[in-house]
Amino acid sequence: MVELKKVRVAAVVVAVVAVGAGVVAPAGAAEEGLKWEPCAKVANNWSDPGDTKSECAMLAVPMDYAKPQGRKVKIAVSRRKAADPAKRRGVLVASLGGPGLGNIEDPKAFSTMGLGALAADYDVVGFDMRGTGYSDKIDCEWQDGPAVPVTASAKEKAKAGFDAYTEYNKRCTAIDPAFVKQLTTTNNARDLDSLRAALGAPKISFYGVSYGTAIGTVYRSMFDSHVDRMWLDSVMPPVMDLSAMDGSVDAVAEKGFGRFVTWLAQHDAEYHFGTTADAVNAALFALRDQLTQHPRVVDDTTVLDRQWATGQFASPQSIWDSAADDLATVRDGGVPASAHPAAGARQVFGFDVNPRGLNSVQYNAMFCNEGTGGRDFEQAWGEVQAHQREYPATGGKFEIAAFCGGWPFPAQPWKPVKGSSAFEVSGHIDEGETPYSWAVDTQKAVGGSLLTVLDGQHGSLDKIPCAAKAVDFFRTGHTVSGSCAGIR
Repeated sequence: MVELKKVRVAAVVVAVVAVGAGVVAPAGAAEEGLKWEPCAKVANNWSDPGDTKSECAMLAVPMDYAKPQGRKVKIAVSRRKAADPAKRRGVLVASLGGPGLGNIEDPKAFSTMGLGALAADYDVVGFDMRGTGYSDKIDCEWQDGPAVPVTASAKEKAKAGFDAYTEYNKRCTAIDPAFVKQLTTTNNARDLDSLRAALGAPKISFYGVSYGTAIGTVYRSMFDSHVDRMWLDSVMPPVMDLSAMDGSVDAVAEKGFGRFVTWLAQHDAEYHFGTTADAVNAALFALRDQLTQHPRVVDDTTVLDRQWATGQFASPQSIWDSAADDLATVRDGGVPASAHPAAGARQVFGFDVNPRGLNSVQYNAMFCNEGTGGRDFEQAWGEVQAHQREYPATGGKFEIAAFCGGWPFPAQPWKPVKGSSAFEVSGHIDEGETPYSWAVDTQKAVGGSLLTVLDGQHGSLDKIPCAAKAVDFFRTGHTVSGSCAGIR
């Protein structure tokens, strides 16, 4: 998920944007029905104006596949043809993140990755999911709710956030309810199969990272006979139970907290929290208790309280030094740098407008149309408290389960099933964004092989020597298991 972490981005237009370039092909049309043009020419704000290899087109697909002759939506697609036509073995679709973000530039990015050698063997194809990028979508502006006192309780702040999502979801889904209801991972998989048919490919290969793995899992469950080879890295869970997903993230953070405490004990000369793990643990919990009882107001929007301290406790290893600096600064009565986050950039979304940025309507839809939980605040808050009891250092963050306040449609969970096509999953043992347990659960649910990457980095496969295993997999179909070194 450029991932699962959510950033609010304001949009310019509150409307369904139907964008297009040239003639579009109906779903299932032969390849000649797609009008390919240079992306740098047809797609406004293409990241590389000098890109001569990427081609773009629009594909029309049913908005509701139960009504194939009904309303159509347009899906923006791109491709880079195999650099060595003599070695070409087919189509490889790259889906490197999301939700809420377009993936049409993924083929260009793929060519620079550790798997980039495959660009000689395959036509690498990408597409903007319905609801994102250049594809048909809704842009709906976020509106801040009533100000919440910085000294409000954790539950009051969580309720205010839940209410803000409720207002946003009700207002924005009402723009075009029929369209929003069809923003699902299942339909993304169906759109992918329409693209396969339009390309005239009997089978496709697929490389997915983060949310892209959800599309892959569902596609293989629905269209296994159309899959040649599929590799998923940093994997989404096979079932989206929003509370359970929050709990999985908390569990990884709690494990990381134990290592953070040991590291702090080894660096007592710098941070002065104690020379043993027990001493550091006691000092950190005492500091958090103090902030719980006496929150420190920094400015009109920032308060140093239990939530702030818990966030520092859950810091990934890559920023332990800054987290330790901040905790020591607060302990000593100062104001940490993290208390003044930089203001977010204002971005817009659309072949004829700028497609950059997060589309929050599609982002929420991907969790809420198919994920269970998150509709009722009191239930969700009770689950947060349960996580806090289970994971006393890092549990109780109100994150994924908050997205679905006021969502008007019932959940329609996807149904992963085992298949027979060549399938590989890689999970990162200490990762907190898409926890390793999700990769284990997905492999159990749908089959294939599991490779364990010994790091905590989200989607790092393409940056490590193990990328060669993925290149070999796509060239030979040979799956691998065991483990490989990652980024530390």
